[in-house]
Amino acid sequence: MMNSKLEPTKRKRIKTDEEYSDEHSEHKPLCKYGEKCYQKNSYHLQKFKHPHRDPVVKPELKLQVKEKSDESITCLMSSGSTGMKEQETPAESTPSSVTAEHGIDYQESKGDDNELAHSPLDVKENIKQKFLVEMPDNFYQFWSFCQSICQQNTLESFKASLGLQLVGPFELLDKTQKESKPKDKSDNLLTQWRFYYDPPEFQTVMVGDLSKGYHIGYFRDAPNEMPAFVGSNTESEGCVLTPMSDNLFSAVSQMLSVTVKKVDPFKKSQLMSLKKQLEDWANKNGILIEPQNQILKKRKKLMVTKTFYECGIVVPVDKRTNVGYRQIPETSANIKKICKKIVESQNLAEQNKNSDALQELVTYVQYANDESDYGMGLELGLDLLAFGGEVFHPTILHLLGVAYELLERKEFFVMLKTHLNNRRRLATAETGN
Repeated sequence: MMNSKLEPTKRKRIKTDEEYSDEHSEHKPLCKYGEKCYQKNSYHLQKFKHPHRDPVVKPELKLQVKEKSDESITCLMSSGSTGMKEQETPAESTPSSVTAEHGIDYQESKGDDNELAHSPLDVKENIKQKFLVEMPDNFYQFWSFCQSICQQNTLESFKASLGLQLVGPFELLDKTQKESKPKDKSDNLLTQWRFYYDPPEFQTVMVGDLSKGYHIGYFRDAPNEMPAFVGSNTESEGCVLTPMSDNLFSAVSQMLSVTVKKVDPFKKSQLMSLKKQLEDWANKNGILIEPQNQILKKRKKLMVTKTFYECGIVVPVDKRTNVGYRQIPETSANIKKICKKIVESQNLAEQNKNSDALQELVTYVQYANDESDYGMGLELGLDLLAFGGEVFHPTILHLLGVAYELLERKEFFVMLKTHLNNRRRLATAETGN
């Protein structure tokens, strides 16, 4: 019998994005790049007006582009090169119910993924445009520190000592200072250095031992928020994301403290000197270096549930009515057993039979969404992504497509779809769940 908690009630449903867009289309802001905008991303086109692309353009709607000063830094497109050969995988389709209900065209051609707009002159805006999120101040401060210790090859500042290389947004930042002409096209930066288990919420900025797939990055609960923490994952060991700190200085300081205990005396002296430089620079610039246990305590207070990633999710929950999140009516251990049976099915008939239990959970999510408990779908979708397996991709796209839409985190869905179109393991050694 279905849990009475899951039965539909008369709570008022929110308007879909399509309904809202129809009522407020006249109030959408103009794209600030004007006629120079070549962006084909559906989210960007939905969010901003582009009068020059309409059949009829009224003179009064023409966007005036403010000229930047000569002192602005010219930002450039990253070539997106990682030195890795990417494997092409078939694109997963999104269930029509998601597209119809929420009015978003998710069926973009793969060729459009490489079409990017002209680079803004402002370095921060350029990175935000390419990665769909804004980088925190400690990201730029950390880059300045790395330049202070290694001006010529900043991306590999810690490669010899810690086996770390700066990647992703750092690579774009590096190209900004080395190139002189903007580029109109680039490999898709949203899939660059995105490891197999990485959710859209996680963005890699450093890589370590690639034979194991060790990487460090920012985790944020919403694309329009600053990162909640800096965390790490080792792809060959599974999906778990471990919170390390709230800034890169603290994360690297932790690594130095661990590494210094394992090296010979000569190397130890070098690492201790580097650690002092880093901490002195942080203290001088008012950057707090906290122990990891403090970050873990802060995170546990905020998250509504752990998920398979174990770092938890955060969604708005009304303290008075408790609306916003409800538990999945199944234990994490049993959900893993359900997923395992589906992945190990010998044929399609067996797979369909083993999928009944999962489909029942998806039905519960639909009831939860009707009653504004959007966190349930977010949790189940991320659990399936964390478990792994191409067989789950359509369900992941459905669950997270709806969840991100309802939670107003659409940028995450753009990242997710791009990732699943080209999901691959970057670690040499592969292990199961």
